[in-house]
Amino acid sequence: MTKGEAQRSIRPFYEAVKYEPGREEKIEMRCHRIQKRLAAYQDGEIGEKARERIATHLEGCPACRSAYAELGLLWRSLEKIPEIEASAGFERRLSERIKAIPEPRSRWRFPWVSWVDQWRLAPAMAVVLLLVGAVLGGYLGNTLVSGFSSAPAQVQASRTATDIVSFRAFSAAPPGTLGDGYLRMAHFTQEVRK
Repeated sequence: MTKGEAQRSIRPFYEAVKYEPGREEKIEMRCHRIQKRLAAYQDGEIGEKARERIATHLEGCPACRSAYAELGLLWRSLEKIPEIEASAGFERRLSERIKAIPEPRSRWRFPWVSWVDQWRLAPAMAVVLLLVGAVLGGYLGNTLVSGFSSAPAQVQASRTATDIVSFRAFSAAPPGTLGDGYLRMAHFTQEVRK
């Protein structure tokens, strides 16, 4: 990068010193982004193009230059701290202690119930419950209906109970309605004509 190119790229930072409404936010935003990348810049973990932009920014921005200097001071201070050496067998004792930690217990008392907690099985469980309900309802309904129809003295009350239990009350022409009466008359006239 030539000196002229560097000055042209620095120019926006120098011009930022002038007061213009709304411009401070842009500059603070730019400095914030630069300061987030200073550690990577110091460690050489960024590309050449980004490295040049940050170097150019540091030349023109005293706040970012100060932050970069503080970061360097911090790393130099950390380098002065002596390295701590672990005692003999430290790794072995540490791994034994880690292995000795009991595994966390399930919140369920029975291990076979833990699958209920998984939401992906909820639709399958709903279908199974629906099928069990339909089969059980059909079985109980037929058992109750056959129990009522085999009663020795059938009265009107038991017939109504049979109709309700066997779901005839929910048919297109429920018992006791005009539609039911019409269908009975039609059936009766067909029986008479035969």
